[in-house]
Amino acid sequence: MIAMVATATVSACAEYPENQPLETLNEQTGYRFHALEAGGNSESLFVILAFSGGGTRAAALSHGVMEKLRDTRITWEGKSKSLLDEVDVISSVSGGSFTAAYYGLFRDRLFDEENGFLDKFLYKDIQAELLKQLINPVNLARLTSSTFGRIDLVAEYYNDAIFEQKTFADLGAQGRPFLMINATNMSQGAGFTFTQDQFDVLCSTLDPFQVGRSVAASSNFPIAFTPLQINNWANRCEWPTPTWIKTVKKDQAFGNNPRRNNRARLVESYRDFEEHPYIHLLDGGIADNIGFRGPLAAFQSNDTPLSLPRMINQRGTDGRPRVQKVVVILVNAKNAPTISYDKESSPPGLFTVLNTIAIVPMDNYSFDTVELLQKTFNDWRKDRRHLYNNARDAYTPCAPVPKELPTAGLQPLDLYPIVVGFDQIEDGEEYLGHDRDWYLSLPTSFVLERDQVDKVRAFAGALLDNTDTFKALRKCLE
Repeated sequence: MIAMVATATVSACAEYPENQPLETLNEQTGYRFHALEAGGNSESLFVILAFSGGGTRAAALSHGVMEKLRDTRITWEGKSKSLLDEVDVISSVSGGSFTAAYYGLFRDRLFDEENGFLDKFLYKDIQAELLKQLINPVNLARLTSSTFGRIDLVAEYYNDAIFEQKTFADLGAQGRPFLMINATNMSQGAGFTFTQDQFDVLCSTLDPFQVGRSVAASSNFPIAFTPLQINNWANRCEWPTPTWIKTVKKDQAFGNNPRRNNRARLVESYRDFEEHPYIHLLDGGIADNIGFRGPLAAFQSNDTPLSLPRMINQRGTDGRPRVQKVVVILVNAKNAPTISYDKESSPPGLFTVLNTIAIVPMDNYSFDTVELLQKTFNDWRKDRRHLYNNARDAYTPCAPVPKELPTAGLQPLDLYPIVVGFDQIEDGEEYLGHDRDWYLSLPTSFVLERDQVDKVRAFAGALLDNTDTFKALRKCLE
């Protein structure tokens, strides 16, 4: 009876930590891109990183790219610095969110083995640690509560063991880069980004929200964990409807701009408090496994608070374009394990089917995202051909900037789209003694052997070094 009473008491006390309501909105404060201190970061060289999902494999690949950027010295605007110092935005999902969040909070500790990211995450058997939490008798009692799920236990572990209870207020105090940690809204099947602009719609403040909890949502693989719950406080404050949404509402035919219409309807759904008093979040990879859909919207319109076209067309105090070079590095940890079930007449097992349903559509969607980036950049180049004496210069990295810049309208722009991924390895090519199949077969889990982690990190830097576009960027910034 004592045990039963104790269990009931523990379970009754177990609740997820609620995000806090915000009664008055202030677009100049909170975790937003334009509210962060730029420090020594210049916007004229605008660098965006996107880290995909894929467990420890993805975190290690992202980590290797960060190491290479740290070690790449550049000269920009008369100053010698690391290319990592110029990163403006990091967008991430799932495994990539661990690397992004840790760097955002602790900077150079990302590269430390002792009491740093290597020790706390990459070299650690995270799966075993999570299992310990789940089978702990006290936690088993807590899990009987209807308002406390497995994902809440996971978030507690991340907050304590990896992210040191840091919040988005702590993250904002670090300044740039601006992090876009992405999860998926379960009911809408659309991305949910942990920024104050997203939380404004919910009439909630992001500042006291723990970063580890956002990473738990971003890496919340379905079935393994319960959805992570966010309170919608939309009835607590007045939210001014943006002009672009008002414009969308006039498009009753849904034909002028389907993508824009879809974004508007998603935003508006959060304002329907009666239908959506709670938001349930799953792994960000479900909506976007490469972690670039958020920045891509910023590339394609002026609707989002972070609008690259708006920044590109503005000028600095020196009269030159505010943004002169745009570098996008997509770190895609997609894997392709060996498939044997096509050789057998018997149907694949349940686990194989579930894994295929979860992974294959994500990978196909990621391919589409890369194609959209390439198309966007090509459209921008095409639109700027008339600015150069030789139209081909619009497509050439580090082309000479015309002496006579237009006083208004489009400005010259130097573009560098870069993809780092295991499927970039050519057939017959090897990195660190392993071929493409070895890297593509690494498991999607939260544990790898130390040697595997180190090889993935080294591979990321080596592949980036061998990428023609990155070579051209380094040469331009020498």
